[in-house]
Amino acid sequence: MIFYKRKRSALLLVSIFIVILFITFKSILPRLNNRISSSENELTFSRESGFYDTSFELELTSKSGTIYYTLDGTLPDKSAIKYEAPILITDASSNDNTYSMRTDFSTGFDIEAIEKVSSEHIPGYQVPDYKIDKATIVRAVVYDEMGHRSDVKTASYFVGFSQKNGYDGMNVLSIITEPSNLFDYETGIYVTGRAYDEYVKEYRGSGEYYWREEFWSLWYANYRKRGINWERKASCQFFDASKQPVLEQECGIRIHGGISRGYNPKSLNIYARKEYDGNKKFQSDLFETGYYASTITLFQGGNDVRTKAKDYLISTAIKDLDISSMNYKPYILFLNGEYWGIYWLNEKYDARYLEYYYDVDKDNVIMMKGTELAEGEEDDYKYFSNMIEFCSQSDVTKEDNYEKVCELIDIESYIDYYAVMLYIGRCGDWPDSNYALWRVRKNEAGPFGDGKWRWMIYDLNSSGFYADTDSIQYVMDNDEMFKNLMTNDTFRAQLIHRIEELADTVFTSESMTEKLNEYQVFIAEPMRKNDRRFFGDDSLSDFNYEIEVLQNFFSERNAQLPSILNKYK
Repeated sequence: MIFYKRKRSALLLVSIFIVILFITFKSILPRLNNRISSSENELTFSRESGFYDTSFELELTSKSGTIYYTLDGTLPDKSAIKYEAPILITDASSNDNTYSMRTDFSTGFDIEAIEKVSSEHIPGYQVPDYKIDKATIVRAVVYDEMGHRSDVKTASYFVGFSQKNGYDGMNVLSIITEPSNLFDYETGIYVTGRAYDEYVKEYRGSGEYYWREEFWSLWYANYRKRGINWERKASCQFFDASKQPVLEQECGIRIHGGISRGYNPKSLNIYARKEYDGNKKFQSDLFETGYYASTITLFQGGNDVRTKAKDYLISTAIKDLDISSMNYKPYILFLNGEYWGIYWLNEKYDARYLEYYYDVDKDNVIMMKGTELAEGEEDDYKYFSNMIEFCSQSDVTKEDNYEKVCELIDIESYIDYYAVMLYIGRCGDWPDSNYALWRVRKNEAGPFGDGKWRWMIYDLNSSGFYADTDSIQYVMDNDEMFKNLMTNDTFRAQLIHRIEELADTVFTSESMTEKLNEYQVFIAEPMRKNDRRFFGDDSLSDFNYEIEVLQNFFSERNAQLPSILNKYK
């Protein structure tokens, strides 16, 4: 009897094991089938993405299965074009404009509403009245007999571009995404969409004052929404200035910026994520510094849309100072195959940026952007608030208090940062916003592991560059910490000396004029194409005028500075 019970128990265990094995096998079988199908149905294109001088026939091949493809950025399925013969790839620029003809990219197109309720100037946006340059975008999949679909393969083909003006020396980025990701009324991240219509219903004509109404660029719209829910998957294909392929990678895209979210065109943040293609960072040294970023920004110039020079110019000039500054690469964007203008591809400040350039542990980094915690844990905010409180309220004329300030912050970094910002006369949305600083949470080895706050420069494109501005007084009126530190003789003397030093070295009229002249020559033809695309104006009159204004600033600023600085000596 005991033997029988043991035998029955053993049989029961075996039965349970078989059932579990069957259920497990059944659950993974579809995935195994998909993998087998994906391997057997590997899709190949006879030509890789790139620039070609002449037309050619593109062949799509697979060992088995049926191929479907699209030419408009749409993700292909069985409702797409069935591949039955090679696809003729020619210069697509003769095709009709599609996405570029929309006027829901910005409330700046709503001239009637702007004239009625906004005090902000009309931007003068126009849809192109000519056929803009285009690439041919091919997206394809394979379906096997079981209905399993392969991964989507995407390619961009630029034909005859060696004969086109406006591309010399420019890198090129082709971003391809499901059109609804950008343009859908409900969920499109690039359009005014439902969010704008609901905003109009709530505020327009209500008779109640609402400050946002004064600025059309701040009117609420789909493109003002933020966060991971407003990130969309895309294929990004990078080409260098010689038009050779650099990188093809699946990524996420979001709208970037503050006020400039309302502009046309828009800046984009681009994210490498494991869930998109298994890569946590971009698989190329895009800035030729050895840094493989996980997030980058495609920057349209912010408020500086007619020159796109200020951020690049200043950030490049101050590379040797004790502050963080981004690297920049000039790019032309094609969005779902259509020419989309000039941008700067630049780094994005995050923990990985700090880990690479400052040799600190990214998990030990605290970073603030304005008063918002950008990197770190919720409890880390206290390090920032305590530092601001002490530096703003302590009597820093006392030596021991000033020594404490210098223990909390890297005083050379702070002075370099403020010297640059004061020299260029930055104002308006600074210093109360558009600033960044960082430190390590716990001390670690290395010159930057001391727990001191260090400053990071960005967003130099809006208000500023006024030669006669007493920017020191302006910042004292708007920055309690700076105002308090100015009561310390050592700090004040060091700051003034640093501004004078920058005027005599980094920002001399001769050196900045030379840099601006070089920039003007380099970017003129690409800018002519950009301005015609978005403003219907290829005269370069605005561009040349604003370059001249910048040149005059550096000459006049150096002449005005002595009398301004003498007030504080």
